[in-house]
Amino acid sequence: MRVAIIDDEPLAREILINYVQKIESIELIGVCKNALEAFALLGKQQVDLLLLDINLPEILGTEFLKILPNPPMVIFTTAYSEYAIESYELNAIDYLLKPFSFERFLLSINKGKEAIETIKNKANPKLENTIFVRSEGKWLKINLSKLWLIEGLKDYLRLWVDDERITIHKTMKNFEEELAAYNNFLRIHKSFIINIDYITMVENNTIKIKDQTVNIGDTYKNNFLTIFNKTKL
Repeated sequence: MRVAIIDDEPLAREILINYVQKIESIELIGVCKNALEAFALLGKQQVDLLLLDINLPEILGTEFLKILPNPPMVIFTTAYSEYAIESYELNAIDYLLKPFSFERFLLSINKGKEAIETIKNKANPKLENTIFVRSEGKWLKINLSKLWLIEGLKDYLRLWVDDERITIHKTMKNFEEELAAYNNFLRIHKSFIINIDYITMVENNTIKIKDQTVNIGDTYKNNFLTIFNKTKL
């Protein structure tokens, strides 16, 4: 978590810097004495969390926050209790009254981490690692981490799951679209989709995946090489 300090009091800045440096999981991006310095910093750096004093010269911290177009999360650090209600109206993570202990500061930082994690999870929802497929009149649960090869058989597919072979009535194109959200599945041939986590060898136009050797189709070769080259040392 990337943190910036905005406080006009030297002692308060020193205490906050000391507190931040004690926590390995957060990074101090900048220390500002006033809102103008902070505005310049935010224009150049990505900041996840502001440790923002309220009684700043020229403009209050609360007013500064209101003029930011895309404000980061904020923990107010102040000696004045009368701004507490306004701070929560501004969606502050916390309101720390000076002087505050390291333990109280750490509690606030953990609130910030939880808030960031919540935002990330909403933006990038976790993909389910299992799917259900219909085979021979039954719905079977497939663990995608164990699915290593999909073989096209005209209007049917053969799924290679561990040592099991499951045949389903589905086209290769439709199944490829369903797996598009999973980065480890890659179509390499009109008849094959592979789980790249199971590749054991690549030689010329062939791939060894577990105990099977499959060809790379000309149509899919460039895309495969682009992805494969990212994994080479």
